[in-house]
Amino acid sequence: MNKQFTLLILSILMSLTFFSCKQKTIKTDENNLTKRVFISSDTSKGALNVDIHVELPVAFENASILDSIRATIISNLFGKKYISQPNDSIVNLFVTDISLDYIANNEPLLDELDSVSSYSFNNDHTIEGFSLLTDKNIYCYGIDRYVYMGGAHGLSNRMYLNFDLKTGKLITENDLFKSNTISAIAKLIKTRIVEQSKETSEEGTPQINNLDETDFWPDSIKPNGNFYITDGSINYVFNPYEIAPYYIGQTEVILAYERIKDFLKPNNPIAYLVEKQSKK
Repeated sequence: MNKQFTLLILSILMSLTFFSCKQKTIKTDENNLTKRVFISSDTSKGALNVDIHVELPVAFENASILDSIRATIISNLFGKKYISQPNDSIVNLFVTDISLDYIANNEPLLDELDSVSSYSFNNDHTIEGFSLLTDKNIYCYGIDRYVYMGGAHGLSNRMYLNFDLKTGKLITENDLFKSNTISAIAKLIKTRIVEQSKETSEEGTPQINNLDETDFWPDSIKPNGNFYITDGSINYVFNPYEIAPYYIGQTEVILAYERIKDFLKPNNPIAYLVEKQSKK
C-alpha cells in the first residue's frame, strides 16, 4: 500500500513538472550565415555578399499553432518551398539557391562587359529576422531585408508579423480597429509624423510643421497593415517609396494606446495591453 501511494505521488509530481515545463511563449533558435560568392575565378568581377541572421520558432505548448507560425515566418523570410525543410538546413539551402541564381543571371554578361574594366557584378542580400513582443497571448516578429542588384542603390524593406497565440493566425487591422475609423487613423498617423519630427529633431534640424510643405506624399499616408505591437503602442512602418521619395528612408510612426483606444474594437487581441497601459 505504501509503495502504491509513493508511486502515485511520484506520478503526480512528474505530471506537474511536465505541464509546468510546457513552453508558454514562442521559443526560437538563431540561424546565421555570412558568405561571399564570386561570379568567376576572377574575383575582381564581383561577388554576391550574403549576410543572414534569423530567429526561427522551435517550441511552443501547442504544436499545431507552432507549425502555423513557423510556416508563415519561413514563407515570408525565404519562400514557401523551404517550409518543409528542417530549421538548421533552411538558411544554407536558401543561400545556395540565390547564389546559383546570381551566377546564372550575371555570368552571360561577363564577356559582353569584359571591355569595361571597372564594371563588377557586386550584389548584396541581407536578411534579419527577429522576435519583438512575446508573451502568452501575442508573438511579434520582424523582418529586415536589404537587396542590391546593381544600379544607383539597393532597396530596404521592413515588415512585421503579429500572431495571436490562441489561434496561430496573424493579427490584422480588421481584428483591431472599428471599420469606420480608418480615415481617422490615417489623420492621426499624419499628425504623429509632424509631432515626432519635433520630438526627435536635433538642434538646428528643420522641423515639420505641415506635410504639404515636405516631400512626403500625404495622400499615400494611411494604415498599410505593416505594424508591430508593443506593450504601450502600435507602431506603423512605411518603407522607402511608400509615402515619400527614397531619400526619406523608412518612416516609423508610434501610436500610443491612449491615442487609439477609441478606434479599437471591443475584445480585440490587444485589449489586455491597452488596459494594462491605462493603469500605469
